[in-house]
Amino acid sequence: MSQYKLTYFNGRGRAELIRLILAQAGVQYEDHRIAGEEWPELKPTTPFGCLPILEVDGKTLGGSAPIAVFVAQRHGLAGANDFENAEIGGIMDYMFDLMLGFMTMHFEKDETRKAALKKKFEEEDCPKKLAVLEKKVTNDGWLYGSKVTYVDLAFFNFSERFPSEVLAKLPGLKGVIDKVGALPNIAKWVKDRPETKF
Repeated sequence: MSQYKLTYFNGRGRAELIRLILAQAGVQYEDHRIAGEEWPELKPTTPFGCLPILEVDGKTLGGSAPIAVFVAQRHGLAGANDFENAEIGGIMDYMFDLMLGFMTMHFEKDETRKAALKKKFEEEDCPKKLAVLEKKVTNDGWLYGSKVTYVDLAFFNFSERFPSEVLAKLPGLKGVIDKVGALPNIAKWVKDRPETKF
């Protein structure tokens, strides 16, 4: 059995989807959380000069999305074939586009500009893009196919950034959030995970 060591800062951030995938899969791993002062020394040793990284049996992977997909495919939380994986990847890519709008707003320094970006994100981008995702929800209540995949975990992870009044009008997506939250492994992780600032 492979040994996993996931390294990230002491926060959810870019590593939380990977943690959710590992939790749902019931995989034991080392959740290595570093302090900010440790980063300058570690940075040159990482594949791309950023975190998270995943060490697997002596090899190191970088990039939050590739790591998430790698772990999901290894542990039954992706598609059954290349075509399904491409379709699931398309949903993930679409969600990342939406989250890019959130991140742009979140890190904006100018308060006037930030307020305008927030208004656009909450009143335009979220309703429009989430309406497209709502149509993807299957009769089984997942974003793809008949079982939970990493895109459901990703949506669950991102969902707290979306306006609740928008989600309230989208029963399919609200159902995805509820179903993921009710998965025993996910419920346990959410209950027990460390309290962090981000």
